[in-house]
Amino acid sequence: MDDKKLTALLSLLDDPNQEVFEHVQKSLSELTADVVPYLEDIWLESKDPFFQERLEQIINNIQFQNVKKELINWGKCSHPNLIEGAILVNRSYNPNLLTAPIWKIIDRIKRDVWLELNEQLTALEKVKILNHFFYNIYNYHALPPSKPTNWDGDISTVLSQKQGNYIIISIIYAGIAQALDLPIYGINLPDSVLLCYVDQEQTKLLGREKKNILFYINPIDKGNVFGQKELEYVVASKKIKSHIKHYQPTSNSSLIKRLVKHEIKVYKHLNLDSFLPIFKELYKSIR
Repeated sequence: MDDKKLTALLSLLDDPNQEVFEHVQKSLSELTADVVPYLEDIWLESKDPFFQERLEQIINNIQFQNVKKELINWGKCSHPNLIEGAILVNRSYNPNLLTAPIWKIIDRIKRDVWLELNEQLTALEKVKILNHFFYNIYNYHALPPSKPTNWDGDISTVLSQKQGNYIIISIIYAGIAQALDLPIYGINLPDSVLLCYVDQEQTKLLGREKKNILFYINPIDKGNVFGQKELEYVVASKKIKSHIKHYQPTSNSSLIKRLVKHEIKVYKHLNLDSFLPIFKELYKSIR
């Protein structure tokens, strides 16, 4: 959009006619995020609260639409990065989120674990090292589901507070593991986020859709490791019809979608309805 058209649209932003405003809003909301600093300067220079309110609405919408596009593109990747996905969810309602501190913490944990890993270790030994650093050294843990908060799914806040809901804790754990080339993924079990360690070499040899799983991990119970028999007991105790998908790895996109779905539930519970349209639109965009 050229400068003249942008200026013309901005001049109509305080028009009392709702149809005019909706046309202006639609046109401006299609702009890319690089125009936001310019619009913020216009907002600061204005003395009209009505104009400022409408412009702020436009700025928020531009930022959200751009994050949504990023999340759609993220989901199209062959191996979307879990940490990046969680950051995009965080940015959808906090567009000014600083991501450098997030990556600094993730890289620090990853480095500390990596220094202790070697090729001679078994899969179980590698997980024990990851557990030691994640839960004992860095002290991360999940908050009780009975006490939801409006921040316990924000990766930025969770990393600094060292606590969060069970989904974001699982995402961070699996994200760090995958960054270390440990084949740890979520499994598609309703109302739980358990993880599995995929035997990649055996899966390649078998040459079939079903993945060979070495063991399962409960990221909420300090990374406790268990086998398929124990998982079958969990499925039965939840009165869920046993299905192969409950024992197989799910995609990273699925985990991020679970996070957004959980946020919708929490924000409804906390009566924070103004954020619900954001989460609902975000949920629909994830494939």
